[in-house]
Amino acid sequence: MRRRAHVDLSVIRSTAAAAISSLPDCTADLRADAYGHGLIPVARALTDAGVGGFLVSRVEDAAALADEGLPVDAVVGSAPGASLLGPELFGLDLERPRPAAMRLEGEIIAVKRVPADRGVSYGYTYRTARPSTLVLVALGYADGILRVASNKAPVKVGDTVGRITGRIAMDQFVVDIGDDTASPGDPVVLFGDPDRGEPTVRDWADALGVAAPVITSRLGRRIERTYSA
Repeated sequence: MRRRAHVDLSVIRSTAAAAISSLPDCTADLRADAYGHGLIPVARALTDAGVGGFLVSRVEDAAALADEGLPVDAVVGSAPGASLLGPELFGLDLERPRPAAMRLEGEIIAVKRVPADRGVSYGYTYRTARPSTLVLVALGYADGILRVASNKAPVKVGDTVGRITGRIAMDQFVVDIGDDTASPGDPVVLFGDPDRGEPTVRDWADALGVAAPVITSRLGRRIERTYSA
């Protein structure tokens, strides 16, 4: 079952390189598993880009970096100085928009045609306005998908950009795609590349009223991280 967060390390490296050109003595904030992007792969990419050290909040993370021979500040849990790179490395800083490094994708596990006025998910907080096709997507709050995204967050199913429909459950959520078609096994993009017509993590932040780093940092271990160089 596809639960995948794809991380483009080239985006992170290029953002870091641009920052280093004006701030040569930089430390990268890699708390919360590098904001959900994966501590070790991100640290390796940033080392290649010339970042001199990493800030983490857990002793275990510092040990993992040391085991890999990567530089880690002995100052665990506090910022070492003004040259600290954080959410902007991942395209999560709304004040300084940059390409986002992560694309989050789930998989359709069921498709059902329903009549008008059909209640959806717990509490029926959403009812279909007309006969519609509902798709069930295998991602939920157990994967770190914030429940506040219920009835708010945009998602892309095939060529259709809709929104999460009804309350998010532990392992799944529903999307009303109207008269469009879909099949079990089809991918669903929660956020990704706007050049491909996909919602962005900044779209999610706007829709949910929460900071973008909160969205990625909460993503759980059931979601496979994949990487491109």
